[in-house]
Amino acid sequence: MRSAHALRFSRTLCAFSLVLGVTGGAAMAQIQAPTPNRAQNNALGQALPEGVLRTISVSGLGEVSLPPDMASITLGIQSDAESSALALDEASAATQAILDRLNLESIDPSDIRSGAIRLQPRYSSSVLSSGQQITGYRAVNTVQVDVMNLDELGGLLSVLVADGANRLDRVSFGLQDPSAAMDDARRLAVADAMRRADLYAQAAGVPLGDVLSLSEQGAGGYRALMAEPGIMAEMAQSAPSLDVPIAPGEIDLTASLTMVFAIGD
Repeated sequence: MRSAHALRFSRTLCAFSLVLGVTGGAAMAQIQAPTPNRAQNNALGQALPEGVLRTISVSGLGEVSLPPDMASITLGIQSDAESSALALDEASAATQAILDRLNLESIDPSDIRSGAIRLQPRYSSSVLSSGQQITGYRAVNTVQVDVMNLDELGGLLSVLVADGANRLDRVSFGLQDPSAAMDDARRLAVADAMRRADLYAQAAGVPLGDVLSLSEQGAGGYRALMAEPGIMAEMAQSAPSLDVPIAPGEIDLTASLTMVFAIGD
């Protein structure tokens, strides 16, 4: 049986521990209490900590639209035959005719590139046959051409069809040298960012300071006009009597950036 002295000592120790626990909890709550943020400091008239810089960060967007001065086309030959050799020979002969025509049209050789070259079997789809049977072969040979004079594009497509081209896979319009237009878009993006920064500074009632940083986020914006291969396959049944009509529209070039300004004193 515990003595009265030991019992009193135990109660005293428990009470002392309880006081320590309460005191420790209060100290922890004080340490974890949130400190006023920058907006609260400003509202209370307190100075910001030394070295903290007040800034305004904005984004800017610039866009320039102008007509294209070039086109890139992908066209070619699709040949079907009973043997692989015959299909490939027919496609090769028609492709050579296309290359000869491009040479006659004074297309720079550096603007002509070989595209897809494929040879694959064709299978029967009859439900009466036991399994798929090879019924022939298909050869595809395409050529990629950059046309620097858009006034000649419609007529060039027509004569290429007359020479045997029966695929038109892609037509896209662009600029031979987009650097000047892109620089104009970048200038507009900077002007847009500065306008926004000045607007926010006035609305917040603070002076706008110097530019602290500027970073470009992205640039680009070429559109492409796509055409289905089957369109020229139908046209190739006879020589076209009219030039292919072309409406390139305009190219949109965009530039975006982020600018950070200091808030003046």
